[in-house]
Parts: sequence; structure tokens; C-alpha cells
Amino acid sequence: MQPSHPEPTARRPVWMWAGATAGLALAVTMFLNNSGPRTPAAASRPPAETFVVSGAVLLGDGASFTRDDHGGCAGTGDHADIKDGAPVLITTGDGFAGGKLTDARALIDGTCRFWFSVPGVPTGQDTYLLMVADRDPRQYIEHELKSALLALRVD
Repeated sequence: MQPSHPEPTARRPVWMWAGATAGLALAVTMFLNNSGPRTPAAASRPPAETFVVSGAVLLGDGASFTRDDHGGCAGTGDHADIKDGAPVLITTGDGFAGGKLTDARALIDGTCRFWFSVPGVPTGQDTYLLMVADRDPRQYIEHELKSALLALRVD
């Protein structure tokens, strides 16, 4: 007849228990000290310089927008995404900055104009992609974004 429980095995070596204890102590120490920067480089990196991009978005014909009773306007049909509060994003290789369309006005020349301002755009990038609402992005260089107010016509 065989015993109902197996024979006890040999005890584990002391060095295994010492290694397990050291590993656990290291894990607890790392967990408790994880509140600061992960690397010295992250702590010493200077803040990136940024600039603000400002401009206007124009809807070019009366069929692409509707007027309201207060002189405002909003895109319609294929341009329904162009409206007050629509996002304006500028992306770079290092991240993005965002703003929104504001102050929609129906102008006497038959266009609908929205202002935008995007703060926090990082300097020193090769290219910048500017996207308004769900439109395809347009590519710019830093000089173009800094030189004057941008005027984007959406047709």
C-alpha cells in the first residue's frame, strides 16, 4: 500500500531564500521611491520653447454655411464640421498643441469667418501639420506659422 501523501523533499538551500528576500526588498524599495523623475535626464531637461499660432478659417461661398440672426454662421452639408468650438490641432514629430474655432461671423463679402489661436506649439520642428475639424491636415514650416495670421480657406 502507498502512503496517502508524498515523502517530504529536501529543504531549499539558504541562498535561494536570501535571493528571494533581496528581490522582494528591491521591488518594495523601487515601488516606494517611484514618485520622482525616472532618469536624471528627465529632471534636467529644460522646458521647450513654444509659440502661438493664430489665424482665420473662411468658408468661401453662401452654399457652404448658414447665417444666424446674430451675425454668426456655421458650416453646412460637407462643411458641417466647421463651427464654433471645432478643434484646431497642430502636430509635430514631438507632440501636438490644440485650440478651437471661435467667433464665427458672416461677412458682407459672402464668406463665413472663424478665428483660432493655438498656444504651446513647440519651436524647432522640421514640419508642422495643421488640421481644422475633420479636414485633411495642411503642412507648414515654422516661419509660415510665425510670420502673420494664417488665413485658411475651406472650399
